[in-house]
This record gives sequence, C-alpha cells and structure tokens, in this order.
Amino acid sequence: MTNIPTALAVVFLWGLPVQAGQINLSSEAAPIISDLLRQAPLQGKRVAVGGFKDSEKKITRLSAVIAEDLEQALVSQASRHEFKMVDRRNFAELAKEWDLSLNGYVDDSSLTQVGRLLGADVLCLGGYTRVGKKITLRVTLVGAEKGDILAASSTEIKLSGDLRDLDEKPLEAKPAAPAPTEAARPVAEALKVELAADKAQYAVGDKMHLTVKVNQDCFLTLIDVGPTGKATIVFPNLYAPSNAVKAGATYVIPDPSAGFEFEIGPPAGAELIRAIASREPSVDLGDAMATVSSSAPFGEVKQDLRVLTRDIHVKAKKAKPGEWSESVLKLSIR
Repeated sequence: MTNIPTALAVVFLWGLPVQAGQINLSSEAAPIISDLLRQAPLQGKRVAVGGFKDSEKKITRLSAVIAEDLEQALVSQASRHEFKMVDRRNFAELAKEWDLSLNGYVDDSSLTQVGRLLGADVLCLGGYTRVGKKITLRVTLVGAEKGDILAASSTEIKLSGDLRDLDEKPLEAKPAAPAPTEAARPVAEALKVELAADKAQYAVGDKMHLTVKVNQDCFLTLIDVGPTGKATIVFPNLYAPSNAVKAGATYVIPDPSAGFEFEIGPPAGAELIRAIASREPSVDLGDAMATVSSSAPFGEVKQDLRVLTRDIHVKAKKAKPGEWSESVLKLSIR
C-alpha cells in the first residue's frame, strides 16, 4: 500500500469592488504607499492588495474604499519601482471559481495560499481604528511565501461625513443572479455531483477517504490545494487511471483495492477539494499539470492556480447545459 502524504487546502477571502462615487482617500493613500516603498523595494515583484477590517474585525464599505485607493496609489508607483499589480477585480472571479467566501479580505493565516492563487509575491494588508471623526490606518506589506512583514506604516485620517457613514455600513456581496426560468431549463435532468469526506476535521497522519456520488454516468476529476498553495489532480491518477463513474453508485476514493491511501501531512490548516463531473471523457488540464509517472503518480499543477482556474472555466463554458457539475469541500487539518 502506498501512502500519499497530502495536506490539502486553503482559506482565503477576496476583495469586492465598491461604488464609492466621489468618496476617496487618494491624498492620504499616496504618502503611506511612498513610505512602504522606501522600506521594502518591490522590484520584480507581483503585489496584491487585501482588505482592511475595523478594530472589531468587521468589514465595512470604508474598508473597500481604503483598499481601492491604496491599490490606485500602488498602481501609480508600479512603473517607477518596477513591480506589477494583481487586479483586485480578479479576486471575486477566483473566489467564485473555488467557492470561497466573498466578503472581501485575506485571512492572515492563509497568506501563502493566497499568494499562490493570485500569483502574488507580496500582499498589502492592514486595518483601521476609528475614534470619533478620525481613523488610524495601519498598512503592512507581507511576503506571501513566508508571511514575513516587509514594511509597515500608519497614518491618522480625518473622516468626512460620507466616509463616517461608510464605516457604519457592512460590505455585502452582490446578490446571486436569479435562477433561470422554466422555459430556459434543459429538458433532461442536469448532471449533479455530491462530494463528502469521512470526517469534518483531521489530524496530521490521519487517513482520509472521500465519497462521491453522481446522478448520471460521467467522468470525475478531483483537485486539491495544499496550505503551501500546491495544487494536485488526485483523481484520476497513476493508480486509478479510469475516472468513469456510474449514476447512483457511491464511490469511495481511494478505493480499498486501489493500492494507495490519502494520508494527511503537515502543515495544519484548511483543506479545499474540488470535484468536477463532466459528460466528456475527461477534463483535459494537460497544459496546466506535470506528466504523471511512477515517481509522481499524481498530476501536480506546474503553473500558478490562476492558470488552472482559467482552464477549468474554459472547459465549463464549452460544456453543454446540464453536462457539467462541480462541488467544493472545505475541511480542517489540525
């Protein structure tokens, strides 16, 4: 029996665009960004702006205004300091692809995963404290690979009435699009995949078993993302090369006779597993993954997760209505 160490997952939250009208903090954002860039040269780096919670760890509309204006201040300096920006507008799209929370901001415990997902080297994070008509804004540049603080700065900002109002309003995700009308629904029952694990929480060293059930004959692909941001195609694989599954049957992965196990390895954290069911023979992600071999029986994604997300999105759009289904499972590793 081959033990396959796997620490799978990622917890991260993304910024949502806001409509702030004429409200902005541009004049306050520029000096604090200049101070950060004096402390930490970013030449050749990719930088992403996360979120700015208040002192009660709440996400407000003012949080989004702060993040947006800091991003603009960074953009204005990118060419001069020779770094590149990751557009915050991509955050919501990536979060939707991986069924992640959309309330706006990077979880400090998941910096490595976030950086890998975005292809970012440095994250701009922070928070603010409001006292009366003023806030103290704290901004930090954090290395995505190790979570180390590269630079930190703070400033006091006097709020106008409009900005004080935004501080009192929570930032909410946009409502989901309405369900299609009966006339627009496919006549046949749509493909559906259900994914579950034998536990909600695992310890390092535990064996993990997944169960999958589909309502139509189809082909199944399972993808995991580790705490370090490493993505792997865990099914199909060298030991179980056929991913054809039958309607109504409950599949246990790995199968006891498959010759391998999923053993949870360090580090601890959150776990993300994505199941894709397709009526097509396979979800061809060959451009994004390394070749499977006896020394590497699982298909490791060789590029950053943005490439994988893009490729999956393209395949899904090409599928006929009702012939593609996905499910995302989030677990905890302690």
